[in-house]
Amino acid sequence: MSSTESPFIGPNPITFCVPDRSPLYKPLPRLYRNLRKLSVYARGDMAGIRKLVPPEFEPASDIVEFFVMHCPIVHDEADPTMGPRCYSEGGVVVSVSYKGKVGGHVAYEFVTTDDAMCGGREIMGYPKKFAEVELTESGKTMQGTVRRLGRDLIIASFEEADAAVEKPVVQPRYQVKRIPRADGMGYDVNQVVTIQVGNSKLLERRTGKATLSVGGHPNMDPLSELGIKDVVGAEFIVGEFDLGYGEILEDLLKR
Repeated sequence: MSSTESPFIGPNPITFCVPDRSPLYKPLPRLYRNLRKLSVYARGDMAGIRKLVPPEFEPASDIVEFFVMHCPIVHDEADPTMGPRCYSEGGVVVSVSYKGKVGGHVAYEFVTTDDAMCGGREIMGYPKKFAEVELTESGKTMQGTVRRLGRDLIIASFEEADAAVEKPVVQPRYQVKRIPRADGMGYDVNQVVTIQVGNSKLLERRTGKATLSVGGHPNMDPLSELGIKDVVGAEFIVGEFDLGYGEILEDLLKR
């Protein structure tokens, strides 16, 4: 969508989100620069994967991506006067099929700032929550951790090595965006959406060997029900991309 088509950008823009006087997040695109991301790929239990995949999708692989990422430079193109911000995030991505097309579904996602959380949830339907997320690097080794409500959810250790990496298809993203009504009588929004980042550049890539520990609780962030078995690959990348708007594939309220 160009700026001339969007009601949120132009000479008389309408408010993008609440609060009106100082919206929590700005219109897209959002520009990510020099992000540093550790991904560990491991085989999981298909029954556990099925539990976390929305019914609109079908699991397409038993290989699950666990990632921890630090984003040191994030710009809002619509309001460059704010200057760059930084945050960290981690999560779980599974490969899914939607109407015969395969992509990635972000099943769990944890971030360290409120604008990253709410923008991702409200615009794209990403399942973001607040958590403690940290990626530490020391030479050829690094560790990524995600901790929430006093529980370790992801602990990934990586050591650089010449190693094969087995990865599932995880692009484009397929998400289900659900927003409940204020009166509790169903949804205001219930959509299948897809997101594909733009201007993606890989600046550095390292493969390695990794260990992975996955936790959670049966009633809160039950990552452990994925039944993780052996690690089948790990990689660390440095890159950049532009996050623009997605596409509504299906309005489930019209079914």
